Amino acid sequence: MSDIEEQRNHARSQQQQAIYAQAPVFIRACPGAGKTRTLVHRHCNTPPGPRRSGRALLSFTNVAADELRHRCTGEANRADLTAYPHYIGTFDSFLWRYLVRPHLPATPVWQHILSWDHIPSARVRPRDIPLSSFEFSYDPTTSQTSVQWPKAATYLQNSTLTESDYLARAKATRERLWQGNGYMTGLEVRIAALEHASDPSCIELLKHRFFEIVVDEAQDCSALDLLILTRLHQAGVPLVIVADTDQGIYEWNDARPEELHTFTQHIPDQLELTGNWRSSAAICRLAATLRPPDRTTPDVAVGEYHDDSIPLLLLPYGRHRKEISHFTDVSGAGEAFTAWAATWSIGVDNCLALAYMNSAVPKARTQPLPDYPKEPNTTALAWAATVFTAADASTSARTHALSIATTFLREHWYSGEPGTLNELLTQHNLTAALFRRRAASFLAALPPTDHTPARDWRKAARKILQSQAAPTSTHGQLPAASLIPLSTSELDEPISRLIGVIPHQGNVPLGPTIRSSSIHRAKGSQAQAVLVHLPKAQDINELVTAWTASDTSTATSELLRTYYVAFTRAQRLLSLTYPYSKHADITRLLQSNRIEYQMETTLPQDRPFLF
Repeated sequence: MSDIEEQRNHARSQQQQAIYAQAPVFIRACPGAGKTRTLVHRHCNTPPGPRRSGRALLSFTNVAADELRHRCTGEANRADLTAYPHYIGTFDSFLWRYLVRPHLPATPVWQHILSWDHIPSARVRPRDIPLSSFEFSYDPTTSQTSVQWPKAATYLQNSTLTESDYLARAKATRERLWQGNGYMTGLEVRIAALEHASDPSCIELLKHRFFEIVVDEAQDCSALDLLILTRLHQAGVPLVIVADTDQGIYEWNDARPEELHTFTQHIPDQLELTGNWRSSAAICRLAATLRPPDRTTPDVAVGEYHDDSIPLLLLPYGRHRKEISHFTDVSGAGEAFTAWAATWSIGVDNCLALAYMNSAVPKARTQPLPDYPKEPNTTALAWAATVFTAADASTSARTHALSIATTFLREHWYSGEPGTLNELLTQHNLTAALFRRRAASFLAALPPTDHTPARDWRKAARKILQSQAAPTSTHGQLPAASLIPLSTSELDEPISRLIGVIPHQGNVPLGPTIRSSSIHRAKGSQAQAVLVHLPKAQDINELVTAWTASDTSTATSELLRTYYVAFTRAQRLLSLTYPYSKHADITRLLQSNRIEYQMETTLPQDRPFLF
C-alpha cells in the first residue's frame, strides 16, 4: 500500500470515529477535513421510521444549514432526516424555537426578529435615532445589560440632551419593545435561553425532544452561546461540538474562539480530523506556521492535489527604488495572477481573489462574489434572482436562492401558520419538490437586476409576488408589499449595486471573470487558485509582526486566524500581491518559516490569452 493510501485510510478512520462517537464529544476539524460529510453520515446512521426524539444539527448561517439539508436529501436520499423529529437550522432559530418560545408567558405576542431595524417604532427620540445604533451587552454574573453608542458624536451636534440621556432612553425603548411588545433580537433570545438552560423542567423537555444536539462551526460561538452550552452540558444534554478554533474570525460579532477552548476542556472525549482533502501539502505546511507551537505539525494532504508542488506565488506591484514591477497596481497583479494560474492549467473560473477589506479586493477582470443574504428583504430577493439564473452559480448558491424564494412564498401564502416548512408541507399535503418548482418559477419571473432603482425593482417584484397563487387554499395572505422590505437609504440605489453584481455593459463581450470577496465572506468556499491582496504597509507590518512573534498565533490573534482562513481556501496555488516596497519584509518572513516561494513581476511568456 502506498503512503498516500495509508494516509487516506487514516483520515477515513478519523472520520469513522467521529461518525460513531457517543455524545458528548468535541471534534476539532482542520480545513478541508470533510466535516460536513462526516456530520451527514453521522446523521444518516439514524434508522428511518417513526421516532419520539430527533437530532438537532446547528450552524451559525442559513447557508451552512441549507448545505446540510441539501446533502441529506440529495446525496444521502434521506429527506426524513430534515423533518420532524429532527431539526436542521441556525443556532439562533434553535434557541428561539426549543429553549425560549415554549417557556414564555402567553402574552404579549412574542416575535423573534433579526434586528431592531425591522421594527419601525424602534427609534430613540427626540432625534429619531435607530435603536440599532446602540450596542447592548449582557453580563450574566450581574444579570445587567449595558449600552454603548459608538456614533454618539454624530448625533449629538447641537443637541440639548447628553449622551447619558440618550443611553437611558435607548435602554427604556428596548425594554418597552421587549417586555411590552414582545420583540426579541438575538441578545434577548440568548438572555432568556440562558435562564431556561438552568431550569430543570425546560431541560427535561429538551432532552425528550432531542437525543443529541450537534453544534457545527462552534468557534463562532459568542460568550453567551458558550455559557448556554456549558449549562446544557452540565445538565446532561448530549452535545457534539465541532470546530476549528484556528478559523474563528468573528470576534467583531462577539465570537469567542479562545473561550471555546476553555469550554471544550470539560468534554472528556475529544477527536481530531487532520486529513485535508482540499489543499496541497505545500499549502498545509504554510498554514501550519500560523498555528500555536503545540500544533505546528501540518495537516496531512490526502486529496486530489496532495502532491502538487506549486510554490507560493509572489506578485509585487508598483516600484521600490530601482526595482520596478511590470504590474503598476493591484489590477495588473490580478491579471497576472490569472495568467500565471493558467500555466498550471488552472482556469479563470477556478480562481478566487481575496482581501481583508472588500474595498481592497483586486478588481481587474473580477466581479464581486455576491454575499449570501441573511435577511429576507429586497436585496436578498434580487440576489436570489440573479444567482439562480447565473450560468456559473454554485450548487450551494442556487440552493440558498431557492431557500430565499421559498421564504417569501411561504410568508405570502401561509402567514401566521406555525411549524417548520416540512410540517407545513405535511399539513397542506404538499411536496418539497412542488414548493421548489414554484420557488424556481417565481425567481425566473422576477425582473433583471440592472441599473433600475431599487424602489422600481421592488415595485415590479411586488406585483410578481402578488400574482403567485397558493397551491392550496389559504385563509389570509400577507400583502406583498410587507414581504419585501427595503431601507429608505437604498430606495434610489441601482438594484445591481445593492447586491454587488456588475451588470453586462452594452454589446461588449464579457471576458473571463474570477470570483472575488472579502476573506470573511469567503469562509466555507474554496478554489484551485487563491490570490490574497495585502494593500497597505501598515497591514503588512501588523501581519509580519504577528506571524513572527513567539507569543502570537491563531490561538491568540484574530488577524492570523483571518489570514489562516484565506490561505486555506486554496487547493493548488496560493498567491500574495502587495506593494513592491514591502517585498523584502515578505520574503524575510517566508524564509524564516522555510516557505518556498516564486516571485514574478511580468506575465508568463506563453500565456494562453492577452489582456
